[in-house]
Amino acid sequence: MRRSSNILRNHVPFRCINAPAFAQFDVQAHAAMRNMSDLNYTLPNVSSPELPPRDGIVMVVYPKLVPSAYATIRALREILGCSLPIEIWYRPDEMEHAPKALDPLRYLAQNSSGGQISFHQITDPVAKRFVAKIYAIHNSFFDRVLFLDADNVPVRDPSFLFNSIDFLQTGAIFWPDFWHPTSTMFGLHSQSMLWELLNMPFVDMFEQESGQLVVDRRRHGAPLELVLLYATHEPNFFVHYKLAWGDKDLFRLAWLKLNATFHMIETPPAMAGMVTNSSAFCGMTMVQHDPEGEILFLHRNKHKLTGLESGSTVAKNSEPEGPESEHSNSLRVDEYPDPVIWTHLLSFDGNWSREHYVVQAFTTSLNFTSKQKCFGRRSLRHSQQFYVQTFANQTFAGLETDLRYFAKHATQL
Repeated sequence: MRRSSNILRNHVPFRCINAPAFAQFDVQAHAAMRNMSDLNYTLPNVSSPELPPRDGIVMVVYPKLVPSAYATIRALREILGCSLPIEIWYRPDEMEHAPKALDPLRYLAQNSSGGQISFHQITDPVAKRFVAKIYAIHNSFFDRVLFLDADNVPVRDPSFLFNSIDFLQTGAIFWPDFWHPTSTMFGLHSQSMLWELLNMPFVDMFEQESGQLVVDRRRHGAPLELVLLYATHEPNFFVHYKLAWGDKDLFRLAWLKLNATFHMIETPPAMAGMVTNSSAFCGMTMVQHDPEGEILFLHRNKHKLTGLESGSTVAKNSEPEGPESEHSNSLRVDEYPDPVIWTHLLSFDGNWSREHYVVQAFTTSLNFTSKQKCFGRRSLRHSQQFYVQTFANQTFAGLETDLRYFAKHATQL
């Protein structure tokens, strides 16, 4: 086993007592996959190949994410015209202290005519935190899944992804993260111990962001099973040695390990956020693209919707009027509790090489908080590899107003 100064992230000690188990990890994973192959294993709830595939959206929620999920679903149904059925997965034990948390989503299920919404419990004691996402995809009743984090909203009906050439050819579409081997927050470079754990060569590519995934479960049962094994194996070396962050890279790693086909979106993530008085760009939302390079998803990973006034547990105002028109810009910015955070977009100039794509993490003061965590650039004056656009000029400019209205409505149900 290699020992050097940069194979593990800072302050992560390697204990020699774990060396045998570490060395045997890939052997055990390989044996498990071979056993499943011998038994002709298929994922749960997969329909017969002779039948048309069942397509749908999968989400996982817990109480604090319900306003975000409610807003995303209403945007999908009422603004984007998406009629894909939606599965809501949740852990009952996470709802015990908020027994009515799911009421807004159940209201949508009963009153929305745009498509079916169903609810599914996660009872496996191991399927907590990021493993819940993997469990939901693994056990979904859809054959072809678009997984969406609850705080991730498309700007167009995403149904077309199931019929895109890249998906039909590969059966899986993944999206890149901000990080790559020469600019990595999580230590996924060529010398990482990750590659030794998995017994595979270093792969020089963008890391993965799993706020959205499109997977054909009938076609990719084996890699999905391997993802679950990676996430639940004990001891969990990915977690103990910080070799990967949550679930985000486990999908591409499992696919790579099994030489399974997937398409990684080529356009690096952009950022939606605000330009500060000091000419920094504070990105609070990861912007992902479709296979043609057009904006498709806005993932509010640094400032989530709550529908509440700051410090409140219930909405203070009476039922607000709905948005005046689709993607309306005419409502006052202070009409709803959640602040406006999408004033600008920061995108990478594709004429530069990947090594110049460097996203900086920092904290700054904005008009609604003194300590906002940001992904962006500390100085736009020294960021010629990126370009700024005004959010108001985008075709989906009014979407944030609608989402803020929907989130507030969720707290009033």
